[in-house]
Amino acid sequence: MLDLRSKINSLEKQLAQKIKEFDKTSSEYMTTKEQLSETSKKLEDIEENFRNINKSFERIKEEKLYGDAEILKLKTGKADLETKLSETNSKDTELENKLKEASVKIEKLEKEKDDIKAELQQRENEIESLKKDLQKSISDKYIETESLKEERDTKEKQIKELNQKITSLEETIGGAKGTPQLIEAIKNIMVTKGFLSDREFDNLLENKDI
Repeated sequence: MLDLRSKINSLEKQLAQKIKEFDKTSSEYMTTKEQLSETSKKLEDIEENFRNINKSFERIKEEKLYGDAEILKLKTGKADLETKLSETNSKDTELENKLKEASVKIEKLEKEKDDIKAELQQRENEIESLKKDLQKSISDKYIETESLKEERDTKEKQIKELNQKITSLEETIGGAKGTPQLIEAIKNIMVTKGFLSDREFDNLLENKDI
């Protein structure tokens, strides 16, 4: 009887221990279940984040492809611009050289223009001097011509008077001996001297040398 009682007590103790262990295990199970639920939720969140990250990654990949295409386009554009810049620099250098050549030509033309202007001024001065000389010469010639005209008129007047005087003398000495020679001598004297004195006339009549 004692053995049975002892076994029952032992079994009760074992049962109580098992119940205690069961409760502990059950509590741990519930805790673990809660943790598992939280872990599952976290896992879902992680999976959602992963999906979002994957979407973002895909978007980034697309953006990268677009960016690469844009970069390639920009590189191509840059190369074209560099080529154009090089061509522009070459043209600038060529234009600068042409500009320098044009400047040299302009300076040369300016010098030639100044030389021509100086020569023209010299020619104008020479022409003015020649005009003045010509005007003076014309004036002198005019004065000389007028003087010659006056002298000619005077001579013509004297000759006319001499002719009249000779005609009068011819009438006066028409019957004298040697009249033609006498008249010729009178003409010579009057042409030479412009007048005939009475003494000269008397000497001619007497056939004397004057």
